[in-house]
Amino acid sequence: MGGVRATIDPLIMTAARAIGATLVDLLTSPADLGQAQAEFHERTDGGIGGRSWVPPLLPRDFRAPIDYRWPEYVTIECGTDWWIPQSAEEA
Repeated sequence: MGGVRATIDPLIMTAARAIGATLVDLLTSPADLGQAQAEFHERTDGGIGGRSWVPPLLPRDFRAPIDYRWPEYVTIECGTDWWIPQSAEEA
């Protein structure tokens, strides 16, 4: 949603609840944890490094693109719009 706080904040909170609830379920149910581990070993054919293991698809020297500027949302006569402001280096 391109930086719209009204959509991103609830999404992050919902994802955090889902991940947290899953962790609690796995920590409180050894049978479920064992089943999840068994499925992981089955799908990877032996776990990390197994015959069906697919490593992360990023090169070792990958640098995350974190330098992009966030759009700024403005209200204009005909509604809401967005634009990407210039950085100090570009101005």
